[in-house]
Amino acid sequence: MILILSENDDHVGLVTESLKELGADFYVFNPADFPANASLTIAFDRRGISRRLLRTSVRVIDLDQVSAVWVRRPRRPQAAEEVHNEEQRQWIALESREFLDGLWQTMDCLWVPGRPRHTHFRYNKIYHLGLAAKLGFTIPDHTVMTNDSDEILPAYTESCGRMVSKGVYLPASAIRDGEQHVARTHFVHRRDLAAYRSVRFVPTIFQNSIPKKIELRVTVVGSRVFAAAIDSQASRVTRDDWRRFDNDRSVYREYRLPLEVEKRCVRLTQALGLCFGTIDFILTPQGEYVFLEINPNGGWTFVQELTNMAIATAIADLLTSASVRTA
Repeated sequence: MILILSENDDHVGLVTESLKELGADFYVFNPADFPANASLTIAFDRRGISRRLLRTSVRVIDLDQVSAVWVRRPRRPQAAEEVHNEEQRQWIALESREFLDGLWQTMDCLWVPGRPRHTHFRYNKIYHLGLAAKLGFTIPDHTVMTNDSDEILPAYTESCGRMVSKGVYLPASAIRDGEQHVARTHFVHRRDLAAYRSVRFVPTIFQNSIPKKIELRVTVVGSRVFAAAIDSQASRVTRDDWRRFDNDRSVYREYRLPLEVEKRCVRLTQALGLCFGTIDFILTPQGEYVFLEINPNGGWTFVQELTNMAIATAIADLLTSASVRTA
């Protein structure tokens, strides 16, 4: 039995198609339905856990029979609509979240991308960068993470005027004219330096702008590595950050990484307690692979669509392999 924790996005649809082809038993559960539209029970006797059940309007699942859990950006628990008092709603959401966190920790099965324990550091770019360097990756030179505005000009000078900024955890966003605008990697110009004194309000990452031949999006699934080359320099839109997307000009293609870089990608995910992750690199004109970051639950559907690499099938194979091991 495979349990999928998700709001049922397009990633889930692709993987469940593969699971159906494999004849696997699975169920998609959105934690936002708990406790309003689903019930969960964990019971103990003097020896320990005696039963764990998930009950929804369509199915009752014995959680002791779950061999693998795939966590794909689920929403958090929320109170039923009948509860109107805001303080009570917040209390219910907090209690329910703590209940779920504890319950998931008791389930000793395969977790994709990884067990929920200590998930914070799996999303921490500071920790990732240090760990990547220890594993032998080349990382950007002259990286400064700070909220000290006096650090910005020296960093800019050290980078010879070629510096980018980015968020420590999430890209900054704002609503303008009713639309969400996301600030991702931003090239810092000299005329911007005065405005960057506002970093005293929030820590920011500053790095050398690395010359790009191509960019690489690497998806690790278990021990399998799917690398996609992105011709980001072919478009002004994607030149600083391919995630601005211009698929007509920034062509995607399957790419073969050097074997040692491929092995390091797998070792990095394992060192983070993961069996899945998406990793971003820059390949410089000199042929150097520079590690940027890893996302433990990054998107990959666009990579599969544009390169025809079978990432969804690989995830389905990984999930079903757990039931084979426990049979």
